[in-house]
Parts: sequence; C-alpha cells; structure tokens
Amino acid sequence: MTAYIGLHEQYALVPPQTFVERFTQRWTEEFDMPASEPLRKLWRTMANTYQQSIMSTAQGQPSRWRVLQPPTGSGKTMGAVVYSGLQAEHNASAAPCAKPVGIMIVARLKAQADEVVSDINAYVGRQVAVADHTDHRATRERLWASDVVVITHAAYTSAKKTLSGFSAGRWHDLTHWRGGRRLLTIVDEALANVVEHSQLKLDELSRTIGHITQEMRLSHPTEVKALEILRESMLSHAAANDRFGVGTALAWEAGSSPAIADLTALRADMRNLRYDKINGKDDENERQRLAQRFDKTLASAEALLDQYAFMTLQGVQHSLNSSALTVPLELPGPVVLDATAGVDLMYDLMEDRADIIPTPKGVRDYSNVTLHVARTERIGKSAMEELAGPRFAALQADISSRLSPERKVLFCVHKNVEHLVPTHADLGVAEAQAAHWGAVDGTNAFKDFDTAVIFGLPFRDHVWGTGVFFALQGVQCDDWHDNPTWKQHENVRELLQRRHLAASIIQAVGRVRLRKVIDEQGRCASTDVFIVLPKGERGTEILEYIRQELPNVSVQSWAFEPDGPKVRVKLSGLPQERLVTFMSNRNPGRTSMSVIGREFGLKPQQRKDLQKVLRDENHPTTLALRTAGVIYGSEGKGRGAKSFLMKSAA
Repeated sequence: MTAYIGLHEQYALVPPQTFVERFTQRWTEEFDMPASEPLRKLWRTMANTYQQSIMSTAQGQPSRWRVLQPPTGSGKTMGAVVYSGLQAEHNASAAPCAKPVGIMIVARLKAQADEVVSDINAYVGRQVAVADHTDHRATRERLWASDVVVITHAAYTSAKKTLSGFSAGRWHDLTHWRGGRRLLTIVDEALANVVEHSQLKLDELSRTIGHITQEMRLSHPTEVKALEILRESMLSHAAANDRFGVGTALAWEAGSSPAIADLTALRADMRNLRYDKINGKDDENERQRLAQRFDKTLASAEALLDQYAFMTLQGVQHSLNSSALTVPLELPGPVVLDATAGVDLMYDLMEDRADIIPTPKGVRDYSNVTLHVARTERIGKSAMEELAGPRFAALQADISSRLSPERKVLFCVHKNVEHLVPTHADLGVAEAQAAHWGAVDGTNAFKDFDTAVIFGLPFRDHVWGTGVFFALQGVQCDDWHDNPTWKQHENVRELLQRRHLAASIIQAVGRVRLRKVIDEQGRCASTDVFIVLPKGERGTEILEYIRQELPNVSVQSWAFEPDGPKVRVKLSGLPQERLVTFMSNRNPGRTSMSVIGREFGLKPQQRKDLQKVLRDENHPTTLALRTAGVIYGSEGKGRGAKSFLMKSAA
C-alpha cells in the first residue's frame, strides 16, 4: 500500500468518493432510482477495485483478474460508463506531471459496444471513447487519441489471432494510446462466454477437401497437404478409438499437431468458388451458403492445428475438438463485471489468477419476485423441438389463465421454436415478446416487462464442459474423460453444466423489471417468473443457485405439466412476426412453402392467402422479410409449380 501512495501523485486517478457522488447523482436524478447505503457501498467497492487494478498494472505486477459481482439492477454497465467518463475528465484536468489513464472495455455485442461509447461521450460532452469492431473499425489515429476504447470479444479475437499466430500490431494499437499502455480493462460480460470452442467433424473435413479444385491444389500445395495430413490423422484416431471402444481421447497437445499451415490464401480462393454450378445450379445464395460452410470448416481446421485437440465420438460422428480463452489472462488490469459470478464455476477454475471481490450485503431484495417452478423430463433443445407443438399449446392454455390483460410477458426459449411462442392476442395480454438463448444476455429491451417465462433450457454437451475445463486448467490425461474429477467435485463436467444453466436462467430473468430498484431496500416492482426445471437432483441444485443469487425470492410450485393431456388452443392465425421470426432463425437457403405450411399448420386456403401476401412487394410482411434477407420465389407453372422463401447468406 505504501508503494501506491506515490502512484496517486503520478497518475490522474479518479477518487472513489468522487465516483460515488457523481454516480449517485446520475442514478437518482437522471434515472429516478433510490440510492440506498448498500448500493453506495457497492459503488465504492467498484471504484476501489478499478483503482487498485490501475495501480497494480502501473507497477508492472502480474495480471490478476478482479471479479465484481454486482447484482442485476445495481448499475454494473452504467457504473463503467460513469467511471470511464470521469477518468477522461481527470485526464484532461490533471496537473502536467500526472500521467493520464487509458481504459479498454470489452462488451459482448457490437450494439452494446456502440451504446457504451455513445453513453460515455454523452456523459463527458465530447468524444473521448471509440468503438472498434467489424462494423466500425477505428483508425490507429482514433485509437491513439481516445481515452477509452470499447471492443467486442470478436474484435479482440480478430486482433489477437492471425492464421499463424499473434497479430502484435493490432493488439498493440488497442492496448496503447497517447498516455502509454492502457491500465484498466473492464470486461462487461460473464466469463462463461469467453471460451472459444473449435470443432471439426471428420465427414465435413473430407467434404471440404473434396471441393478443392486441381488449380487450387497447384497454387496452395502446402496448405492442401496440411489438410490431408489432418484428415489422415483424424482417420487414424477415429479407428483407434473405435477399436478400443474409447469415446474421447487426446489427439495431440499444443505445439504437437501433425501439420502447421497458414490457410489465409486458400480460404480466400475457396470463398470465390462457384459451388452452386458445381452442384448443377445457378444460385448466388446457394454459393454463399456453401462458401460460408466450407470456410467455417477451414477456420476450425486452422484453430485445431494451432492448439491442443481431442477426438470424440457422438453418435456415429467423429470430431476433433479444442478450446481456448478468447480474452487472455494477461489483459492489462482486468476487472470483470458479472452478476452471475456467484454461481459461475469458471472463477474457481482460474484459482489464484482471480480474486472475487465480496459484494456488500443488502444491495438487492427480490421479495417482490415470485418464482413459479414446474418440473419435467427432457427440456433441452432436441426435446423442445420434437415436442414443440403440444408443449406450446399446453403452455398457452396454462399461462393465459393466470395473467391479467395489462401484463407484459417475455418468453425465453430455444431459437428453433421461437416462432411458436404465443402472441399477445393468443394470451389476452398487453404485450408478449420472445428472445432465444444466446441473444438475451445483457439486453435492456424488456426492462418494463412484469412477467418472464423460461421454457426449455440451454444444455451443453459433455464436449463443452471438457473444453471449458481444459481452457482453464490445462489438458488432462485420457483417464480423466471417464472420471472427470477436480478437487472435491466427483464430476466437474456435470457441475459446469448445472452452474451454466443456473447462470443462464439468472441472466434471462434479469431482463425484466426485477432489474429496476424502486425503494431504499433494493426491492423491485411485483414480478412473476415461470420456469420449467429438470426433475431430480439436477433441478433441485439449479433452484438452490437461483435462490442464492436472488435473495428473498418467493418460490411457489407451478402445477403445469408440459406433456400432459393434449390441449386445443386458438391461435391468432399466422401473424407477420411469427413468420419473420421463423425465417430470421433459419439457415441461408430455400424453405419451401410446404415446409412453412406444415410448421404453422396452415390449411390450403390459408397457405394460398399467405402466398398472395408474399407476392405483394409492398406488404408489411414482405418488407419485414426482405429486411431479414428473405425473398419470395417460385419455379414452374401449373400443378408442378414450386413456391419458396429464399434466405440469402449474411
């Protein structure tokens, strides 16, 4: 601490008390929310943690991750905005001898990065922050001049990696500015999303190699040879696994792959191939779809040759897998803002590389939240798709009987069934919206909704758990796959699964109005959450994690059976939103009208009426589909005519 005293004079540091005062003012006056004493203690903890991280980095100490776990609705992102703005102000007004402090913020999505930049610049009243991502690549000059740079995980990945290693120049531009090295990195994201998984299926690699033309083989002999060596290695490992009845086994450790190659040029050439004509078609959308598919395969091959890899068998499909942290542990002054840190096992797996900062008690009180819990078997993606029709009918019948007309309802479901979510007209409520797993974290779009329905859970397969564990704890021996223990935990893969599900649920329910504080006790307005959990020990443990993270939440049994007697419900036809959602979530390519008819249960006349709408280029449905990259088309005439919707590749 003595060493820190001198640093206060050397750097333009934001006094914690100043942050608390300015943030309290913004919280109460601009956002009209009460600031309790526990909240102010939390904000002081945030400011102290940021300052400690800055001073530690300035002293050149080894990078340690400081993890703040502010509860949902306690000013996590808003606090990062205010602190960054204050830091820019102090940089401008500090004495000439004081060094300015640069900040980097890592957000999950491009839209979130842009919003943070806009908020910081608006708060300061001038441009002090800049975003850097694929839609808005900042110039070196802007990065050099900006007090704050906001990036996404994808932007970090593209800066960190080339196909043969590390892009030192771009990463240097992000982490350095006119004040020298940036001293603080705020990761506004759950750590669960910063492990990058790579998977390469044997059949897909063979298919991709088969599309390499003879001309490309002559132009890129080294790259093609590396891919063929990789394929032979996969065949060998697959045969050995089959022979000895091994489901998962290490193929190689990092640095010991059978080949190394920079596939940049080959990938560029293959992206331009006319795959559609090879398959006897003349279809640009089909060409783009296949180009993306094969490029993804080559990208996975590249990553696997550059990292460790393990071979696994799922069903009849052999695949090669690997994982790595997309955000390195050596970030300058990393501080993570994660409302679900209390249940996320990843911080435990980081061991002495992470410090979880205690959160003051009494910040939030969720006694006005009622959690309605039902139990059932099979609520993962496959089961929800297989049983979607009768399950959503049963859900609609049950929920509509429980909700009053003024309610606003958010459904969180799997992507492939999102279009089956009941509409507000189906339920008889003021508003009903849907979001799917993977696209719900962090959004504020539903902050005024009073009801959340969680229907279907985002289970991960055992390969994911293995990848997470290896990324943080290092590669394990083959025996570990059959006996995945760690410390006192008998099955760390299953524990990762349960913690992941709990964290995902907490993130999802945190999108509705329970996030907004209404009184000095940290309570929210009355909110209902309906959720279907797994039967047995897994569901019980997940519920305990939810109770832990939502203090004083009221839990009630929900007498709902998704697979009970069949229920008939009245649907509001085929509204525009349902079809647009369905097509937005589809992969690029054709979707025949017969598929759409079956999916939505359309009668012949309803299907004809829909086609009439789709032929009208100015109809709202047609315009909305076009925005999603979808157009209506038909081939042939008379009884043999075929109609379809075509979605272009992004």
